[in-house]
Amino acid sequence: MTRAVISNTGLSQKERALLIDPLDSRAALLRRALRENAYPIIETVTEACLMLAKAEEYQPDILVVGMDLPDEDTLQQLVELRERMPLPVIVFSEKDAPPLVQKVVKAGVSAFIVDDIQPQRLPSIINIAVARFHEQQGLIKELNTAKTKLAERKTLEKAKGLLMKQKGLSEDEAYTSLRKLAMDKGQPIVKVAESIIDVFSLLGDVE
Repeated sequence: MTRAVISNTGLSQKERALLIDPLDSRAALLRRALRENAYPIIETVTEACLMLAKAEEYQPDILVVGMDLPDEDTLQQLVELRERMPLPVIVFSEKDAPPLVQKVVKAGVSAFIVDDIQPQRLPSIINIAVARFHEQQGLIKELNTAKTKLAERKTLEKAKGLLMKQKGLSEDEAYTSLRKLAMDKGQPIVKVAESIIDVFSLLGDVE
């Protein structure tokens, strides 16, 4: 997740960039574009295979990648980066590769720019990439929250069902029992439900 960088004056500063590019001439263009727009460059890395390690070491706000064409190794690095420490990724590619666009998007790239390194356009590209990244992260968070709530609901229903079957309780009585146990133990009701399921599982009463 990108961090809000605040200066001593209280004003927001530009995102700190980690630059990955094996080609010196293109890396020089990207460095110039970043510097002309006041984006601090943490380091320029010439080996794409070090992308994940360097990102974890420096914790940049954005990752700027220059390449001739996205290859499978680089895409795999981007996938691992997305899973371990998601952040906005802007890729500048020398060549277009329509068959790879879907893979690039799935790898977590926020912006894919083909053969167009123009300093005056860089702030807009980065701003859009950062906004898109945060929007995607928001959607992922909402999806994960929905999945968690569904799983918790299933756990509660299962625990209630076991209490109803084994203790002869009504549905309301089973829920009241779960809630009372949760209050007595000072635990979330889902944790209590999980414990009840575990106990009945040990007794062989869970199908």
